[in-house]
Amino acid sequence: MNKNVLSGGLAIIALVIGIMNYISIAELNTNIEKERNETVQTSKDNAHNEEDYELAKAMGYLQTYSHKLYLAGENENWELSEFYAHEIEETIEEIENAKVVDEGYDISALVGTMTNPAFEKVEKSIHDENTQAFADSYKLLVQSCNACHQTTKHQFVKIDIPEGGKVFNQSFSK
Repeated sequence: MNKNVLSGGLAIIALVIGIMNYISIAELNTNIEKERNETVQTSKDNAHNEEDYELAKAMGYLQTYSHKLYLAGENENWELSEFYAHEIEETIEEIENAKVVDEGYDISALVGTMTNPAFEKVEKSIHDENTQAFADSYKLLVQSCNACHQTTKHQFVKIDIPEGGKVFNQSFSK
């Protein structure tokens, strides 16, 4: 009888352990699936493409601010130039942080590598209040914008220096 009680007790213990393992594995699988879904959602939230990030809007801001920056710098209004330089810097940072990929091109990385070096020279010329350095660095900035447009197959968007009373800092000719 002791043998039957002992084996019955062991069977119950084994059954309880089995049930606990089953519950633990089920909970573990549920947690793993939940974490995977959260990771996928986070990845989706952090990656932007042309449908969920308004790149054209950000580029429009860059164009407007750079036009005003040029006019302020040309008139040696360094305080206003600094203001627009700051707005440009914020827009560049926004594009870089948005991790934008448009038509297969990593726009965020390109803005960082192609635009930032030229823009930093513009900022230095403003800080130094150097009109000639400003004109030269602004020209370099425009060239970097157009080089990026070439790289991303948007060569039809030609940024220009707004000299001679031009209304826009863009060339609309073919």
